[in-house]
Amino acid sequence: MTCDNDNPRPPRQPVAVDLIEVISDFAGAVGRAKDLSTLGDSIVGALLQQSGFTEAAIWAREADPAQYGLLACVGQHTSFTLPRTLPGNHSLITCLADSCRLLRYEQKRASRVEEALAPMRAAICIPLHSHKGLVGLCILGPPSRDIQLSETDIAVTQAIARIAGNALDQHMAQDDLRRSSTLMRRADRLRSLEIMTDGFAHEIRNPLTSIKTFIQLAPQRLHDSAFIKDFSRLAIEDVHRIERLLHEILDYAGSIIPHPTDADLNELVTSCLGFVSSAASQRGTRLHTDLAPDLPLLSVDRQQIKQVLFNLLLNALDAMPDGHGVISIQTRLLPLVDGASWVQVRVKDEGCGIAPEHLEHIFDPFFTTKHSDSVGDGAGLGLTTAYQIVHDHGGLLQVGSQVGVGSTFSVHLPAQSVHTTVSAARE
Repeated sequence: MTCDNDNPRPPRQPVAVDLIEVISDFAGAVGRAKDLSTLGDSIVGALLQQSGFTEAAIWAREADPAQYGLLACVGQHTSFTLPRTLPGNHSLITCLADSCRLLRYEQKRASRVEEALAPMRAAICIPLHSHKGLVGLCILGPPSRDIQLSETDIAVTQAIARIAGNALDQHMAQDDLRRSSTLMRRADRLRSLEIMTDGFAHEIRNPLTSIKTFIQLAPQRLHDSAFIKDFSRLAIEDVHRIERLLHEILDYAGSIIPHPTDADLNELVTSCLGFVSSAASQRGTRLHTDLAPDLPLLSVDRQQIKQVLFNLLLNALDAMPDGHGVISIQTRLLPLVDGASWVQVRVKDEGCGIAPEHLEHIFDPFFTTKHSDSVGDGAGLGLTTAYQIVHDHGGLLQVGSQVGVGSTFSVHLPAQSVHTTVSAARE
């Protein structure tokens, strides 16, 4: 019988433990990277630390897959000495396309690999792959006989490269998604502006008529102090009204970067109704409002929530092609849920309704049940955009519908406090 001390197990190699820690630390760093720039810095930093080189640069595939853009550089490699972009037919790219392994610079050789690496002052070039192919490449330098990479160093470097390639792919996919979402919201907002323009023309007609009348009568009533006083006041008020309308449209069409502020939901509803009332009137559609008094304030981006309301109102108008019917808009304070206060706005139409097989897809991008070629019908992005905006505000957008009866869209938004109240908007 022998004890453990008689035949001790061989100790683990500290080198292996260190290498595992290097890979683990790098995986954690790329997981914490919030953007491509931070990710690029983490990648070149890890590769320099592992290899012992002092210069590095990394390029990542851009939205145009035919080129790679400079993401980060360290040491003598700077954005001034290196190309900002590498075309898809660049010698380095074509060399990497033939092999998934890293490329090494050898002074004694005169191949296309050396010709590609020499102008970059690169000792090695590391491909960064994902399941989509080559998503980036990293060069390390300068060429030196003092630095010799062991097989272990190469294995760890390639492991880091695999992690880096997948991380780059994920970040680029997220960037593409953000760009697509921005384009969707901008396209949908432009569609809403068409309706707003009609409403603006309707709203501005009365104050312009008032101002025109004052200007025409002023020469004849110049000595009538009461007339001058009253009409001057009315003209100024009408000018301010036009300025407010212009501000609404310019603000709505401007930046879509979120800017949360305290907002009264009833005021947002009333503002949107003012712009769509003309289109509803032309179609013979009546707008009925039931706005609850003393609603809590919301912390929201006013223009984004207006975009949601516009989408729902325009969707309701489109649901009644004959125009006859009523669109009901209701706001109310919901019962407390786990101590939290929520506000709801409901838009109900008396349109054709949504078929059950379509209802589960109603918020999908580009899904639409409209078959008209009219530009005003949009591309099926309105409800998708509305759903995303409400979700970004921590809220919920729901729909209920019955064919031949109509549809009801309900927006639930978290309120600040039931004690912070505002007055109901004028109907």
